Amino acid sequence: MCPRTLMMLRSYHGRVVPATTHRVAEVRSNQKDDTLAHGNSRLVKAVEALRRGKIIALPTDTLYGLAAGVRSESGVRALYATKRRSEDVPLAICVGDAQEVGNYLETGHLASGLLEELLPGPVTVISWTKSSSDLPNCINPGRRLLGVRVPNSCFVRAVARQYGHALALTSANQSGDRSTVDVTEFLEIWDDVRFLKYQRYHLHLFLSVLMSETAVYLDFRRR
Repeated sequence: MCPRTLMMLRSYHGRVVPATTHRVAEVRSNQKDDTLAHGNSRLVKAVEALRRGKIIALPTDTLYGLAAGVRSESGVRALYATKRRSEDVPLAICVGDAQEVGNYLETGHLASGLLEELLPGPVTVISWTKSSSDLPNCINPGRRLLGVRVPNSCFVRAVARQYGHALALTSANQSGDRSTVDVTEFLEIWDDVRFLKYQRYHLHLFLSVLMSETAVYLDFRRR
């Protein structure tokens, strides 16, 4: 994080919590990303799958992820079923731009510009769900606490923008298995995925003790 961001965090006294996954990918790619084009075929296919209530697999700036559209109850339930995850375990959501985080979380107490300094990036921002958010009941029912991501991935953000709503986003693995950084590491769930984006990464894998330098949760609840 840059010095200005660290100063803003210290002034707020936000709590930085290391991410709990066991592996993380640091992307080293100089390839030009063309996914911002509205007509990109992969982007169109991914968004169409989400609108049909299907789940998709796609690389983020940390790990491979599974996503469903938050407006699709069938998609969210499929996400839980594919993960073999209890519906009592909450999901994080993903949006296309830092400015959208305030549509879902209480952020009025944060320093101006803080979220724009942090995002996009390998950060999950945690706070209370905004009472006026349009999240459907299928997303974390009965829970006020919510995590929101804006990944540093042109493709993921483009999918969220074109879908027009937030995405439910989780790691591409079955619950209890290690997180994945390559499509070959979650072969057992391929049949449940309608769209899969393959991307060759130049990866540096880190032990969980280094996670605080790469992927973190930032707890921004108003105290």
